[in-house]
Amino acid sequence: MNKIVSRLMLVLTLVALVGGALALDWNKAAAASHTFNVSVYHGINGRSLGLSKELPVIAEVYKDGDLIAQIPLSFKGRFTADLEPGNYMIMVKSVELNAYVDSMTVGPVDLPAGIDLRLKAKLGAGKTPILNVRVK
Repeated sequence: MNKIVSRLMLVLTLVALVGGALALDWNKAAAASHTFNVSVYHGINGRSLGLSKELPVIAEVYKDGDLIAQIPLSFKGRFTADLEPGNYMIMVKSVELNAYVDSMTVGPVDLPAGIDLRLKAKLGAGKTPILNVRVK
């Protein structure tokens, strides 16, 4: 009888551990579903445009029409964040030229929870700076 009780206790313990692990993963997934992930990468060497190699810019992030962040980026710089869903617009301003780069404006666009948004600044046709946008 002791072997049956000890095996039953072992099985119940394993079930409790597995159940706890599944509940933890469920809670993480539920929490993550209330945001989306964004990653921005500055991949433009300014020398290609006759400017400094670092080509410093400021990415202005607007949510529901309000400016929520000004993110300084330079060549090979990266920014990542988890954001609340909403209507977003990103505008990029060249620090050297003190001007917005129209070809690098994204939005306004509604972004839902649970997505991965990747933005990569690069040179397009005719050396035009563009933001390559991917959603997963």
